Amino acid sequence: MNLSRLVFLVLLIGLTACGPAPTTPTPASAPTLLPPTPAASDTPAASPTPPATATSPATPVPQINPNPRQVVLASNLNAPDDLALAPDGSIYITDVNEGTVMRLTPDGQMLAVVSGLNVPEGIVILPDGSLVIAEQGWNRLVRYDPATNRLAPFVRLVNDTGLMGVDGITLDNHIPDSVTIIIPDSPNGTLLRASLDGHWGPLIAKGFSRPTDAWVEPDGSILVVDENANSLSRVHPDGTTEKLANLPIPDDVVEDQAGNIFVTTIGDGAVHLISAATSQGTILAGGFINPQGLILDLDGNLVVADAGHHQLVKLVIH
Repeated sequence: MNLSRLVFLVLLIGLTACGPAPTTPTPASAPTLLPPTPAASDTPAASPTPPATATSPATPVPQINPNPRQVVLASNLNAPDDLALAPDGSIYITDVNEGTVMRLTPDGQMLAVVSGLNVPEGIVILPDGSLVIAEQGWNRLVRYDPATNRLAPFVRLVNDTGLMGVDGITLDNHIPDSVTIIIPDSPNGTLLRASLDGHWGPLIAKGFSRPTDAWVEPDGSILVVDENANSLSRVHPDGTTEKLANLPIPDDVVEDQAGNIFVTTIGDGAVHLISAATSQGTILAGGFINPQGLILDLDGNLVVADAGHHQLVKLVIH
């Protein structure tokens, strides 16, 4: 091999070992920068989102029948007014003309309980089974003890207005260990509270025209019907009053466990429903004359004192 060829082979081997000359890459679009992942000791790992699962259905709320069936429970009454439901399902009935309290037993018997009252209106059953009755004629509350058959004064109210005396009353038992009596002070337009031993509590609210009945809600709010103001209101626990509805001469009010409100109205001879679901009012049943007392029986159906027809009527609403 001559010298020139040897030199050529050496150069060829060197170029092959070094490889091709580097080229400049074509610029690409700028990459998207991700935030740095924190160390596990700095930030706890996020909990994985659990897969969606079917929830158990809520307890169904009984629906109100918009056209309830009417059942006459008692007839040939004189002037039935207010009602109270006993634990055994008996219904106590005040009669403003007869001056009596009667008891309708679950098997349909009508029994005399108290007589000689002066226009008895509202009535409540205390935890010990005794009755507190509002005597409108004397503007006072009396207490009847069925164990001793004794009737005694309980609370005397003040009435310097010349107007009719106390009307409906109700129990406040939303705190079971602190049961009191709520008294819509009809002639004076106030809402009062009395303990079960006949002592006064602080004034609850004022500014009503003629409050005739009340109902205590689970949170301690009080529904009040004001017959001269044609209104249904709610007195909140902080003392503020909220007007809920305009109604034609409302007399009595109750509320079921679902929050539906029922009111008897003398002006149109009806029972009105204010729906818990919609807060809208509607006439649930009509055709009454001077409807007065209103209760929910043990089955959640309504019982109305239809005074003008001298009877007690059950509205089968469920």
